[in-house]
Amino acid sequence: MGQAMTGTEFWSLARQTLFEPRLAAARILGMGLPLSAAWMGLALMAVLNTLVYTLSLQLGPPADPAAMSMTGPARDMPLLFSVMLFGGLALTALALAHVGRFLGGQGGLAEIVPLLAWMQALRLLVQLGVVVLALAAPVLAALVVLVAAVWGVVILLVFVDEAHGLGGLFRAAGVVVVSILALAVGLSLVIGLIGAPMIGRM
Repeated sequence: MGQAMTGTEFWSLARQTLFEPRLAAARILGMGLPLSAAWMGLALMAVLNTLVYTLSLQLGPPADPAAMSMTGPARDMPLLFSVMLFGGLALTALALAHVGRFLGGQGGLAEIVPLLAWMQALRLLVQLGVVVLALAAPVLAALVVLVAAVWGVVILLVFVDEAHGLGGLFRAAGVVVVSILALAVGLSLVIGLIGAPMIGRM
């Protein structure tokens, strides 16, 4: 059973994730967090990320009308947006777990979900920082978003590699790419199944 993390341990793990992601992943997995608690943490991060994202839209909405229409659910229906975000994260966790095992990995949801929840916690910190920076230095805020996105991909690859014991980032990249393709195909099938009856009634 995992123990509650102190503030010092939190920031220590955050720094380690940025500079030594493999050690951070091993540290998270070594906590023995129950899967149910990891799912709850992932759901909480979805809600908190939605709140911060909604706040950022209120403070500085996108100038592009197309972008405004895309952010509508977050701005007008944050509860629905948070449910959609959690659903996306849950599907991502399922894909990474099952695709990873299919491609020779040893991990499962018990390994993937805590790591994904922790990444969302770091994403929350980045969003908070960007909201503050955007008020004083928008260009710097945009740069932080870019760097965080790129480094976030690296951390994800390391975490997937550590969770499945794949032995290399190239194999982890394969798991991530196949997972994305599987999610895209699955979503297309769902949309097709839902859309076909609707078109037939038109």
